[in-house]
Amino acid sequence: MKAVAFHEHGSAGVLRYEDFPDPVPGKGEVAIDIEYCGVNHLDIWTRMGIAGKKIRLPHVCGCDIVGTVRKTAGGFRQGERIMVYPGMSCGRCGHCRAGRENLCSQFAIIGGMSDYDGGYAEQIAVPARNVIKLGRMKSEVAATLAVSYLVSWNMLRANGAGKGRSLLVYGAASGVGMATIQLARALGVSKIITTVSSAEKAEFARRTGAHHVIDRSQTPDIAGEVMKLAGGVDIVIDHVGAATWQASIASLKAGGRMAVCGMTSGNDALVPVRTFYSKQITMTGALMGTKKQLIELARFVEAKKIRPVIDSVFPLAQARDAQERMEQGRHAGKILLAC
Repeated sequence: MKAVAFHEHGSAGVLRYEDFPDPVPGKGEVAIDIEYCGVNHLDIWTRMGIAGKKIRLPHVCGCDIVGTVRKTAGGFRQGERIMVYPGMSCGRCGHCRAGRENLCSQFAIIGGMSDYDGGYAEQIAVPARNVIKLGRMKSEVAATLAVSYLVSWNMLRANGAGKGRSLLVYGAASGVGMATIQLARALGVSKIITTVSSAEKAEFARRTGAHHVIDRSQTPDIAGEVMKLAGGVDIVIDHVGAATWQASIASLKAGGRMAVCGMTSGNDALVPVRTFYSKQITMTGALMGTKKQLIELARFVEAKKIRPVIDSVFPLAQARDAQERMEQGRHAGKILLAC
């Protein structure tokens, strides 16, 4: 089969479109012909490498995987349309048995910083327990859900997003930003504030459903603007990391909740401790979500007729171009690979 792999960590130039061994499904695994794979920032971090974290090379990125069953197994029919839950866990510990597999000590993400190859390929084999039947959902929609939308759903539900609540999320044109705006709007959140880096992306944010848009190229004081617009918010969704933590805490009302799922701007953040405890803020972390949450999310997306915006679709051979588009911030919505 053809796949896009890297044999060493580095810039997008290390990605190679090449012949790669066909996956051989083991006992209890399902072989899949991949139709689409979503592109995420996790793919870029994995390609670049994380200090102190080693994975088997060569490695194939890609976590948002949609396709059809290639070989009958695990109760699935050949040709059946499916999506992949990308979380791998032991399946035996207390967390796994309780349906909280993302708390398992062995939890890893297919195509992420793990030894499990992902969806930048024509085929993949995964455990049957990771496979979810698609039904009538369009493949392009399903290929956006398993990372950005799932972690957003996890954070919104864990922090009580709903009617009468207000929310700030950074980067409306990013995967998590768009997902949060669309899901929060469908959950009835009363005031959704987001940030963008240009007038073009501001229009995208409004079309997606944001009530207020802050163009940080014109208004760098995010917290100050949030206070003007809403007097603070109940929830902040922070997937940026070091660069935004202080603004996130300053933007919250007393008793507010800060949900964290990423570190695109850096791992080590400074926290204004007195403000944090004086406001009695609650901080929660989210590592993707569970398979049960992904199934709930898919049903919610269908019921509410949510349609993620697809920025662009690249052929598998152009995965390098797709990642570069994301790295340079030129996208507005999800980038997909057609495999």
